[in-house]
Amino acid sequence: MGRDNRIAPQIQDWISIFLGIIVEATPFLLLGVVVSALVHVFVTEDALLRFVPKNPILSLVPAIGVGMLMPVCECGNVAVARRFLAKGVPVSACVTFLLAAPILNPVALIATATAFRYEPSVVWLRGGLAFVVAALVGLMIGHWGRGEELLASRLHRDHDHSHHHDHQHHDSTPAQGRVRGTVGKLGAVSQQAGNEFMTMMQVLVIGASVAAATQVLIPRSSITGIGAGVVFAIVAMMSLAFVLSICSTVDAFFALSYSNIFPTPALLAFLVFGPMVSMKSVGMMLTAFKPRVVFAMVTVTVELIFISALLLNLKGAFA
Repeated sequence: MGRDNRIAPQIQDWISIFLGIIVEATPFLLLGVVVSALVHVFVTEDALLRFVPKNPILSLVPAIGVGMLMPVCECGNVAVARRFLAKGVPVSACVTFLLAAPILNPVALIATATAFRYEPSVVWLRGGLAFVVAALVGLMIGHWGRGEELLASRLHRDHDHSHHHDHQHHDSTPAQGRVRGTVGKLGAVSQQAGNEFMTMMQVLVIGASVAAATQVLIPRSSITGIGAGVVFAIVAMMSLAFVLSICSTVDAFFALSYSNIFPTPALLAFLVFGPMVSMKSVGMMLTAFKPRVVFAMVTVTVELIFISALLLNLKGAFA
């Protein structure tokens, strides 16, 4: 009986923490997939590419702007970056887009602002650090070689057809065609948003389960002792981000659940590193770039984010 009494509060705590993360994060996840699907169906890449110059340095900011207007899943992100390369966009801009777009997505930034209401500096530090790291990695990879020298030998084009399928049907009556075309596109938006929501929701549930379990099962004193060492805390949160691969529109709520355990620089490292480099994204990068290029991207990203988090801690940016 005593054992049951000890277990019951733990289960209740786990359910409370788990549901708290799910309830806060789900609206932003839904908003993110709807915006992503709308842009994916109604906005063409060619229209956005007009704003990206050919200069490797001048193209960085417009590439980020395109990324903010074109929120897609990690899988689609890599496919879009690959098509940008084929259309002559500088390698530096493509890599910068690939790494920074998930974080600079307005939905992700709004979700971060909502989660960290008590510490608004996290929002602009996350966005600023994401841009700086992505731009530096992009410039380095762009300086390393031309697009064809960096691309993987076998490129999968699973996503290419989705950008053109909605233009294949035409009706004899223009007005009727416009109506049916709009209805068809809205149907495509609904289908894509639904599929992506179900996929991302599964990841969110797993992440929320892990966050709740670690806080309930591991003694608070043990976790606090680990979090007291900022170096280990940063490494731990970056490792967790890599393994969990949580969507950038909801990862802020996951990080928030550790705010009373780990220092804020470690949480910031989690928020910047996870959307850029994760088990899922690395696998997708390998379908577009050669292994040595992906290794270089990952290595430099890890180093820059780790050093940045340490510097922020030393400067007391969150004091």
